[in-house]
Amino acid sequence: MASIIRKGNIPFPPSGMGDARDQAYTIQGFFGPFVQIFRKRNLGHPTNVSDPKLSYQAVNIARFEPSDLTDPEGRPLALLEGPSERIAVSRRRAAMPFAEKNCDRHQIRFYHRGEFLLETELGPLRTRPGDFVVIPSNIIYRETPLTDENVILIFEVSAPVMLAEELWDSVGFVNNFIDWSELELPEPSDQDADTPTRVRVTFDDETHWLEYDFDPCKDVIGYLGDPVVYRMNVESVPGIGTSAGFLTPPSNAVLVGADKAFFFNVHGNHAAVATPPPRGSVGAPGHQNDYDEVWFNHASEFAPHADGDMWMHPRSIVHPGLKGPPEFPPNPVRTVVESKLNFDTRARLFWTAEAMAQFLPDPQRTVYESLYGGHMGVDPETALGRVKR
Repeated sequence: MASIIRKGNIPFPPSGMGDARDQAYTIQGFFGPFVQIFRKRNLGHPTNVSDPKLSYQAVNIARFEPSDLTDPEGRPLALLEGPSERIAVSRRRAAMPFAEKNCDRHQIRFYHRGEFLLETELGPLRTRPGDFVVIPSNIIYRETPLTDENVILIFEVSAPVMLAEELWDSVGFVNNFIDWSELELPEPSDQDADTPTRVRVTFDDETHWLEYDFDPCKDVIGYLGDPVVYRMNVESVPGIGTSAGFLTPPSNAVLVGADKAFFFNVHGNHAAVATPPPRGSVGAPGHQNDYDEVWFNHASEFAPHADGDMWMHPRSIVHPGLKGPPEFPPNPVRTVVESKLNFDTRARLFWTAEAMAQFLPDPQRTVYESLYGGHMGVDPETALGRVKR
């Protein structure tokens, strides 16, 4: 039997659009068996739910005031957490009066707003908006803000973080659209390391301290081996697609967890689509799989009011999706401001009480105004006009 079967009425291909609502169903994230379902109604619009955690919800991370906003010894605030992963927001304004070490989880630190000096055991890095930095567990680091208005989104994961280049290489796909040479490594130098330093340690989710009579972020003079601490920027990751439509989120993967535990995907402005309906479309179908999906709006000229919105699409409900007809880009082309993060994870994540108190209203409307419209390159009003319930 062929690996792809057809049953019933197939009104258009998976990349296209028409009167029916199309929905992708996948297993193992987007790496297992899949079925493209064509239906009359949208399962992403239930009339009621017994618990808000069953449906997609969103918060704007800039509305939170973690303790590190006003207290130099404060901490980030967890917004989503589970047994093995956590997503938190930091708004630090003052330098850490200590160094930090997380023994429990690896970190991907995304710098949404502000600039920092990030000192690590392997040397310093300067960060700016759009940067993401990988810090493995047990690496000591210290952040010093260089601006007043700062927002960092922190992904804490149990699975080791790998460059997605390894994933594509394993299947013989040369990912030459991401300029991996723009990856920056910290450079150690001979510095004065004689300052006594306290290291705040997260160990078994408890806070502890180590004290040294020197600064462990300044005493390393060299290292060799694999990249373990590194910085990239969303500008190094172009949006990709086909001439007929969008590709699945992991196609935009930059970082992956060992054994496909998670995917850290960067979505820039979408590639131009040159195929008209019914075979072509711009946007994503409804879809559901066995991974939880987190989406974060970093910057969008189509929906600037939604910068900082973070959406959680749990595995319990179909993501409603949104498609529209393609249009050629203007000539000459220009740089379009559109940048989103997508974090797909096999781990289970749940909103914290602090986050639930700040849910954005009417998620079945707001998801189009905040997320889907900018993703397909249209303003909120146009997005709402294309909704199929």
